[in-house]
Amino acid sequence: AAFEGALAAAGFEEAAARLLLRHDQGWLEATGARLAALDRGLDTAAATLAERQRLVSGHRSLAQAPAGDAGGAEAALAAAQAGLGAARERAYDTGVRVRLDDEARSGQAGLAAEIESRRQVVELWGGLDEVIGSAGGDKFRRFAQGLSLDQLLGHANAQLADLARRYRLERAAGSDLEIQVADCDMGDEVRSVHSLSGGETFLISLALALGLSAMAGGGAGIGTLFIDEGFGALDPDSLDVALSCLEALQAGGRAVGVVSHVPAMIERIGVQVRVIAEGGGRSRVVTVRRA
Repeated sequence: AAFEGALAAAGFEEAAARLLLRHDQGWLEATGARLAALDRGLDTAAATLAERQRLVSGHRSLAQAPAGDAGGAEAALAAAQAGLGAARERAYDTGVRVRLDDEARSGQAGLAAEIESRRQVVELWGGLDEVIGSAGGDKFRRFAQGLSLDQLLGHANAQLADLARRYRLERAAGSDLEIQVADCDMGDEVRSVHSLSGGETFLISLALALGLSAMAGGGAGIGTLFIDEGFGALDPDSLDVALSCLEALQAGGRAVGVVSHVPAMIERIGVQVRVIAEGGGRSRVVTVRRA
């Protein structure tokens, strides 16, 4: 009676209770372990469900219901598709412009190199125009004459190195075709050609004449030199210097002819061609060789 009362209180029937009582203690422990695992799984599932419900509730509180009906949504979709087509056309046009711009930039890079090359040519010709360019050709004429003058001064200074080392010819500063004399014995003091004495002028003129002969001879040199007068204006010392230079030139292999009425010259010249007046407008030429 007590057993039946306990079964009734637990909600079991006697047949079911007796069926369960057939199992041993190990089965009961294993079943209890499975029940505990199921309880833990149930607790985990309940916690997950509560979290998901909380997230759904929060999402619903933030979300806004779409405005309008299905027809408005379809119209908005059509407008969006039309806007997308226009955007694609603009993107295509932009891509074409970008490609054309890239091609233009590439061509511009080549043009920049060509412009730089042309600029160098322009600078070259501009420099030449600045130096020698003029409508009348006077700039080029002065430029060419300046080059010839430099060459002449080089030959003349080479002659002065043998005739009179004291002097050196230079082109005057700030002038195209004027020359000046540097006095090497006076610390390269620059002197104007107008300040030279008679003897110095003769030496400079002789050096220039010899320089001209070297230029005219194409480097071969001219073996004969004639000097017409000019010796009467020299003082005795300058005349002696001039004659010494002429004798040095003759000793160097040049034939030097002098036209003069100066007695001192007659005494120093070994072979002379004299013109003797006979009166009546007649004269004769004789050759005299001095011992």
